[in-house]
Amino acid sequence: MPFRTRGLVRRATPFAGIAAVFAVAIATGAPALLAFPLFLLAVLSVALFDNSAQLIGIGIVAALAILILSITQLGPTSNLATAVFEVAVLGIVAAAVHEVVEHARLAEGSAEQKAIELESIDERLRMTLEAAMIGLGLVTASGRWVQVNEKLAAILGRGREELMQMGLLEVTSDADRGVVEDALGKLGRREIVRWEGEVAETAPDGRWIPVALAVVALGDHVSGEPLLLVQETDISARKRLDGMRDALVAVRHVIVTANSWEQAAPALLGSLCSHLDWDLAQYWSVADERHALRLQNSWFRDGSNLEDFNDPARNLSIEVGGGLVGRVWQSGVAASLDDLATNDYEQASAERHVGLRSAVAFPVVSGGTTMGVIELLGRHARHSDDDLVTLLSTAGGEIGQFIQRTETAEALRHSEADHRAIYERSPIGIARVSADGELLEGNPALLHMLEHDLDTMRSQAWPDLLRAYDQAAGRARIAPLLAGIPDQRSVHVRAATGGGRWLWLQLTATSIPDASGQLEHLLVMAEDVTTVRETQDRLAEALDSQRSANATLEKLDRTKTEFLSIVSHEFRTALTGIQGFSELIRDGGIEPEEIRAYGGYIFNDADRVNRLIGDMLDLDRMESGRMSIRLADVDINDVVTDVITRAASGSAVIVEFKADLDPRLPIVTGDRDRMVQVVSNLANNAVKYSPDGGIVTLSTRAEGGFALISVADTGLGIPPDEIGHVFERFRRVRSGAAQSIPGTGLGLTIVKQIVEMHGGKIWVESAVGHGSAFHFTIPLAAEHTAPNPLRHA
Repeated sequence: MPFRTRGLVRRATPFAGIAAVFAVAIATGAPALLAFPLFLLAVLSVALFDNSAQLIGIGIVAALAILILSITQLGPTSNLATAVFEVAVLGIVAAAVHEVVEHARLAEGSAEQKAIELESIDERLRMTLEAAMIGLGLVTASGRWVQVNEKLAAILGRGREELMQMGLLEVTSDADRGVVEDALGKLGRREIVRWEGEVAETAPDGRWIPVALAVVALGDHVSGEPLLLVQETDISARKRLDGMRDALVAVRHVIVTANSWEQAAPALLGSLCSHLDWDLAQYWSVADERHALRLQNSWFRDGSNLEDFNDPARNLSIEVGGGLVGRVWQSGVAASLDDLATNDYEQASAERHVGLRSAVAFPVVSGGTTMGVIELLGRHARHSDDDLVTLLSTAGGEIGQFIQRTETAEALRHSEADHRAIYERSPIGIARVSADGELLEGNPALLHMLEHDLDTMRSQAWPDLLRAYDQAAGRARIAPLLAGIPDQRSVHVRAATGGGRWLWLQLTATSIPDASGQLEHLLVMAEDVTTVRETQDRLAEALDSQRSANATLEKLDRTKTEFLSIVSHEFRTALTGIQGFSELIRDGGIEPEEIRAYGGYIFNDADRVNRLIGDMLDLDRMESGRMSIRLADVDINDVVTDVITRAASGSAVIVEFKADLDPRLPIVTGDRDRMVQVVSNLANNAVKYSPDGGIVTLSTRAEGGFALISVADTGLGIPPDEIGHVFERFRRVRSGAAQSIPGTGLGLTIVKQIVEMHGGKIWVESAVGHGSAFHFTIPLAAEHTAPNPLRHA
């Protein structure tokens, strides 16, 4: 049946059903209530499968049928309400079912549309992956492959299906697996959104394939895991080119820095293997008879277990044309074997036995002559391309020239036997130095003189000696060593011997030019002049000592003169007063009050003389170490209070005393009499150098484990150039008004000695015209380092 006809029949069937039910109900006289379920069924079938117009049409027909049946059977008004209710129920149910069906259809359509879009996205992604020129794939956070393109499979040398069974971590080398696994974890947890790095991955034959790997977190998930986009680029070609470039650079570096082939061979062969990724390198040199090649030098990786192969090879002799090495020797052209399994010569069998799979050999050539062959062997089959062959041929030429140069130099050294004899037997030290300052050799006299072997001399003593020479040359305004010394001028330098002694050496340098007049090397003559120099130094020291002694004597003489002047002045002044007042009393005729006054003057002058003598004796005992102090607990605040009381009552100058005492100051350990002497001296000085109406402030406080006592005045002050000398013996300020103030200059010297005997220190701060402040510290008693309760309210 045509599709259009089927559609018409399907749409007409519900109407036919209603008509049939209606006819049966009319014919049988069945109540409308019994026909209602059949009418509802017809309406629901349309609601489920047809559109809104069809539903409205069938609903109207069913409603009319119910109303007509109700009217014809029961009368137009007998139970019309029931019929209307049935019609309403029919309409509500039909509308509700239709609405639900419509929503379901819309949801189904949306789902189908999304499925189509996802299929389209998946197809576009698949096409993008396949069309990409780099390796792309999708993995889960655990590294399981979800999809890979052919390019990625080709990079790893595996089939796509094989790769899908392995996972990203399985194809990553052991050295890089931990890093990649950590990156996948962070990407899966969204700690990062992208990771990049260069890693090695494994090919089916065990080769390492260097790749640039980039992993990016995507928004989709597979099996509940985040989906990651993997991008891989084969960087084998770049790594190979980098390795070839680095290998050539390393070869040239070794050639430039080495002095002989034996010195250069291990580093050179090792560089070729390391940078070009080979496991074993052997240098086969042409034997003296030039009929065979013999193994001269070799290098293999640590842990490669190639000793059992390499050691017996030293006993082999390779003929022209024999094996790969013999063929390269014969042709003078580099050659390779990509797979040793296809070769059956004797050496190849031994190489296969230890797991070596490929080899390349190149000639070492100089002046068109093949001097030897270097063979590189590896554990993996590989193809040696033209770039590698070109590189090795270039390296072979440069190595050959290096060997030729070193051999020529050796021949020249042998031709210098006569010069060597003189050089070796000379009693003067001789060093031959290259143009760049390297010590080429030193004769036995030099090594014996400095007590070094040649290696130690080169690595330790010579660099120090070179620096010493250049420094001495700079002081002497002559050219440094490497500039050459045409006039053979000498310098004296200090040098340490290997035995720990110090020598004075006279170094004389002479430049030796080459055929073109350029500096070839230098000869440095070293002569031990220690005895001469030490004699000169002792004479200079003796002269300095004599000068110092003369200066000391002059100072002592000046001090003695000053001391005698001060002491005689002080004694004369005091004795003149005593004598004058005594004569007045002796002559009589004076009143008792005057006698008492004169007696007081005599007492003061006698006390002045006594204090002067006491100060001199104290200073002598202190400096000779004969003075002792009686340590006890001392309340420094009581000492300061007593001093203020005495100074205020006996002062001839009208000054104001102020006390700023810390009531919690702990007890100090010291000699109370000496403490009184120190504070009294400082207070008396403050009074002497203060004008009438000045202020003298004494203060105390605790600082750390010490008591800090300060005596400040508002007097004349001390000039800056005098402050550093105030504690010297007989030193007094001799500027301005201070010159007229009497004193011996011993008081502050004694004060300083007493403070230091107590373990304290003293210093002064002063400004001219603003006064001075003397501060000193005394240690607190051990059991009283914490503040005491208030003792002076």
